[in-house]
Amino acid sequence: MVALWMSIGWALGLTANGYLLLGIPLLVLFQCFVARRPLFEVWFAQPGRPRMPALAWLVAAAFMIQPVYDLVTWKTPGLDVQLWLIVATLGAVPLSWSLFACTRAQWRLLGLCVLTAGSAGILVLVISFFVRSHSPLAASARILEGLRSFVLYLPVCFMIEEVFFRGCLDSYLTRGGVRAPWLSAFYLSALGGWWHLPTVALQPEHRVAQLAVLVLALPLVHCGVGALLSIFWRRSGLLLVPVCAHAFIDAVRNALL
Repeated sequence: MVALWMSIGWALGLTANGYLLLGIPLLVLFQCFVARRPLFEVWFAQPGRPRMPALAWLVAAAFMIQPVYDLVTWKTPGLDVQLWLIVATLGAVPLSWSLFACTRAQWRLLGLCVLTAGSAGILVLVISFFVRSHSPLAASARILEGLRSFVLYLPVCFMIEEVFFRGCLDSYLTRGGVRAPWLSAFYLSALGGWWHLPTVALQPEHRVAQLAVLVLALPLVHCGVGALLSIFWRRSGLLLVPVCAHAFIDAVRNALL
């Protein structure tokens, strides 16, 4: 499935956002016809569908404000950006649903996931920030961009990327139990690292050398964070747990650009 996704991305020459959005129909097809499990289980691994209270719809509406605002005010956004923002708007529903379904034990696991996986991901970003050139933004502007990105990435991760690798593929990989949990988590994380290849722009004169480096480097970079996300997803059974860490890392990345 990952190879199919990558092949389509390369064949169609999709933008990064278009490549991400391609995962939605692939997830539906995989969950319905390969895993043969209900779609809501990509957000809630434990048996039984939790109830979504009326107040959760108000919280979902609050999370829709930022993507809808960007969609309305963004000057001449591409179709891929528009679709991404629409998906972020829709993702506010499972996000709010998960917030109200989260138990005390799952909140504790969420905190540990952000502390461990989040710290590992941010450490890499901070090192990269000091070794490369970056925009001369003020600290206040970076904080605002980080907050804005976090509010957007929280709901969108319930619809793309994190939901595919954790909610869909990891659940399928570990169905019926797994003897080597960390090995399977590293394996899936390595796939997640290679999955990024179609989104990387390569220089024509050094294409082969860059591709060779990326094939080795991407799994190494993603295994540390991705394996932790998988482990916490399995322990919690709630996609909100790895999503919060993933959104936090991406928000810090955007703030440091």
